[in-house]
Amino acid sequence: MKQAKVTAYAKINLVLDVLRKREDGYHEVAMVMQAIDLADTIHLQEAQRNWLHTDNKHIPPNMNNLAMKAVTLMQQHFPQVAPLQVTLQKKIPVAAGLAGGSTDCAGVMLGINKMYNLGLGQDELERLGAELGSDIPFCMGGPTALATGRGEKIEALPHCPDLFFVLVKPSFGVSTPKVYGNLRVAEIKEHPDVNRCIHALKAQNAEQVLTSMGNLLEHSTFELQPDVKKLKDSMAAAGCNHVLMSGSGPTVFAAFAEEAQAQQYYQKIRNEYPGAMFARTVNQKMLEERVALYGTD
Repeated sequence: MKQAKVTAYAKINLVLDVLRKREDGYHEVAMVMQAIDLADTIHLQEAQRNWLHTDNKHIPPNMNNLAMKAVTLMQQHFPQVAPLQVTLQKKIPVAAGLAGGSTDCAGVMLGINKMYNLGLGQDELERLGAELGSDIPFCMGGPTALATGRGEKIEALPHCPDLFFVLVKPSFGVSTPKVYGNLRVAEIKEHPDVNRCIHALKAQNAEQVLTSMGNLLEHSTFELQPDVKKLKDSMAAAGCNHVLMSGSGPTVFAAFAEEAQAQQYYQKIRNEYPGAMFARTVNQKMLEERVALYGTD
């Protein structure tokens, strides 16, 4: 019986800029995205029918889950893909702005591609993934990339220098459509500098990467959920110069170039934020090893 185990990495936005609202209702964005080693684990195995098992009570075990939509999509395109049981062990918080659902979806597609030796290349996988969500193409690849369009156009960037993150996800969620719907791009005069971040990546300058970070969506999310701004301010006051909201929120992360400083900060805030998470940048080797096969035909 064919089986696969997939490590599905979360993502953060080092820079997130919104340029305008498009005629199709989406927003034109420019984002520098980075994979981090906070990850879900996905087990795939052939079964009598498609079904999902998960250890997270907030995820309904039905076919509406993105991971199961990925199974259905791959079976529609490739009839040799058998019914599958998907076992999802969650470590990435749900509705956190960390692409947890998108990376699980990408992980399932990557696992199926390898299980059945489909031979799909990166471009083909990204094209298929884009049918299910804007963040999925990035989650197919990474670890560092520029995302444009509505987020589905991916251009690989030089790998980020080693960075370390302490993440805090509030108990509440934030609706991404509401955040974008509340955003008044034309009224915002200062935008994050995507090109400065790209230059810093090319120069492998960790400190410059940190000082170039920015997220235009903070304007909207802070207005809708003032507690996210309070969290950011509190995390900055705890001793970090580089604190940013990830995606549309509500997760906020503190970023460091030195692991010792990050660990010290992590230990400091764990009493106030018991759910705080520690993570670091993902490298290419980690991506290449994220799918492992078991069993036989």
